[in-house]
Amino acid sequence: MQLGLSTAAFYGRLETEEAAERIAELGFDCAEVFLQSESENTKAFAALVRRNLQGVPCTSVHPLGGYENYMAGRPARQVRDAFDHFQRILDAGVEMGAKTFVYHGRNTPLLKPLPWDLAWNVGAVAPMCEEAARRGMVIGWENVSWCQLTEPKRVLEAREALPNVRFTLDIKQAMRAGCDPIEFVYAMGDRLCNVHICDWQSDGRLCLPGEGVFAFETLIGALKEVGYAGPVIMEPYLRLIQSDEALARSVAYMRDIMEGENGYEQD
Repeated sequence: MQLGLSTAAFYGRLETEEAAERIAELGFDCAEVFLQSESENTKAFAALVRRNLQGVPCTSVHPLGGYENYMAGRPARQVRDAFDHFQRILDAGVEMGAKTFVYHGRNTPLLKPLPWDLAWNVGAVAPMCEEAARRGMVIGWENVSWCQLTEPKRVLEAREALPNVRFTLDIKQAMRAGCDPIEFVYAMGDRLCNVHICDWQSDGRLCLPGEGVFAFETLIGALKEVGYAGPVIMEPYLRLIQSDEALARSVAYMRDIMEGENGYEQD
């Protein structure tokens, strides 16, 4: 497994290309790039980000949402425009070397879960998987408490209906949906391609890994059990990083677990 950081950790403090440069300075194994505006969805901007990463691999690209609800809409032009938007982000991902496109899925402005609609999701995600495959990428459908993939049972149904889809596990989103993140690990299984980590206090307040109550040893053990050897991306919100020293302690905490005596060594 590789320990990485998302550029979203610096959202609002650094621009995306600056965040990439900061990740390179911090010495992470890999990075997830969060593209946070329309002008960033270009190959030229992606090339800048790749240069600023200074050799740190970009393993996944995570676009700002908004287009997802139109991927299988009713008006043909709406669908076409959403798909064009999606393709531009894919091309940017290729330029950065990313292999995974992180997809949130259908949602509402109220940030509340919609009823599960497997047919709609197949109609949206299947062509996305095909387009990503043409570029050597996969769709990493993320469990998000306010979108469609809210519980392990839905993951199992998506696995059955969409043989080419892969999954991004977000442990804080599992917690917010009232689910055990480890159940998502086993549901996603060999289709897991990306992992987002954060930590939380007993009251649900988020914090850096190692500052809360989540048992990361159990997570890493479960990931090894299903044969996962990919990126583990720290995705803390900006306000959670109180200092460079706090971030360094969190990184050291995760490395100790991933490389420790329990056999969860870094691959």
